[in-house]
Amino acid sequence: MADKKTKGSDEIKVIEEIVEGYWICPNCNAKNRGAEQQCDACGAIRGEDVQFHCDGDAPVITDEAELAKAKAGPDWICQFCGNTSPAASEKCTGCGSARGSGKQRAVKEIPPGGAQPQSGPAKTNVPPQPMPAAFKIGCGVIALLFFVLMFLSSRETPEKIEIIDNQWTRIIERQEYKTVEEKAWENEVPQAAVKLSSSREIRDYKKIPDGFEEVEETYTEKVKIGEDKVEDGKIDLGNGRFQVKYKMVPKYKEEQRTRMVRREKFRKEPIYAEKVTYNIDRWIDIAPVELKGTQDEPKWPDSGAEKNTPPKVGDVSEKARKETYLVKVRRLSDGKEYEVKEMRNKELTFEQFMKLRKGTQWEAIFSGLGDLREIKLDPAAK
Repeated sequence: MADKKTKGSDEIKVIEEIVEGYWICPNCNAKNRGAEQQCDACGAIRGEDVQFHCDGDAPVITDEAELAKAKAGPDWICQFCGNTSPAASEKCTGCGSARGSGKQRAVKEIPPGGAQPQSGPAKTNVPPQPMPAAFKIGCGVIALLFFVLMFLSSRETPEKIEIIDNQWTRIIERQEYKTVEEKAWENEVPQAAVKLSSSREIRDYKKIPDGFEEVEETYTEKVKIGEDKVEDGKIDLGNGRFQVKYKMVPKYKEEQRTRMVRREKFRKEPIYAEKVTYNIDRWIDIAPVELKGTQDEPKWPDSGAEKNTPPKVGDVSEKARKETYLVKVRRLSDGKEYEVKEMRNKELTFEQFMKLRKGTQWEAIFSGLGDLREIKLDPAAK
């Protein structure tokens, strides 16, 4: 049986095991069982500088005689030949000298997650694989296109243009003072309303206790399904073996279950109130009026506004005025046409529109991508 010690609560148990370590021959890099005094491959003596290692899958020692050797204490180093001998040996297993003042190997405690030495010859760092040439070229092309677009977008050049058409639109949004029919609860009727009728209607419900009943309830319960064996530190016993401590951490899953429970039940009882139908005078949105044009001077449509104080039914008022202007231009260098509604992200104004008349020529600013950004409002030379 393995040497195990168990302690702790029902939730998290702690167990300890004695396991076999190993060492790497410094002469030939062969891996040897921890207790071996000489290298199985080349016969080299396990010297004082050789370190013991322990992997996560190290074999557990179950033989009673081997357990006794593991617990006997750390090996000792011969002061004459440097050979390592077991704690129980009174003479050096290498040269036969008496133990005398031979030095013991250190017993070392290794915390959880401590670095684990490698199990073979020293490994050199492998350089990362280079990126494929096609990938590098693709990235370079994308980066180049990005910078070209940025350059063209920021680059501005002047060009002469001619105005070939003008369009404008003006809209007035309107409201009319009307008598409208509405409904509301009695306590919410506006003061100026003229009541037409009322009816008693259900406004809400209240819950009234109505005894108890047995109902099925679904609930979630944590169920233990096993344990995870988690290393919690180890001790290098100095003789090729290790004492390893583990936490046995419970694993759970959630399960949906049902049960019958007794609950209070309720009935819904309606709450009645008066719902009133009434007339009231309000400003109501009506159809806007619109006017469009081209070469003529923009003007506002007739809104038919008539507003009394206080307002009377049938009165019309203006809610908002909106205007949009557009000019069509032709670039003289190549004949390409553009529609201009804004310059430098600002909509054309009435004053700008009135200057940009059909047949006039101007100097305009274009981006490297061909976008018209601005028209200089100083006439270009004919």
